[in-house]
Amino acid sequence: MHPYAHVPGQDGGPAVGLGETPEDIARFLADCTVGGLDDTAATPAADLYGMYIIWCEQAGSIPASMQAFSAAARGQGLEPQRRHQEQVYPGVLPTGPIPIQYILETDKPPSLNSSLNLLPGT
Repeated sequence: MHPYAHVPGQDGGPAVGLGETPEDIARFLADCTVGGLDDTAATPAADLYGMYIIWCEQAGSIPASMQAFSAAARGQGLEPQRRHQEQVYPGVLPTGPIPIQYILETDKPPSLNSSLNLLPGT
C-alpha cells in the first residue's frame, strides 16, 4: 500500500497526499486500467481523468489538476491522440469498480472510443 494511503473508515484519519503526486497517478493507472492493448481500444482523456477524481474522492484526497494528471500519464507512457473530436488514450481501458461509479455519477454512457472493461479479470 502507498505510504500515504488511507482506506476510509479504517482509522478515522484523513488521507494525506494520496492522489496528488505522479506516483499516486501511476498507482491509479495500475489499479484502475488495463494497458498494452491494441490501439483500437481507447479511453477518452476526460473520462479517465473523471475516474481518477472518483478514485481520489473515495480515498478522501484532493486530485491533481488535469494538466498534472496528463503529465503523469505521459510519464507512464500514455500518449493522448485525437479521435472523433476528443482526446483519447489509445491502448488503455478502465477496469474495476471505478468506471462503474463514474458512469453512475455522470449518467454518461461509454464513449465511442471506449470499450469499458467493467469487470475485473475480464
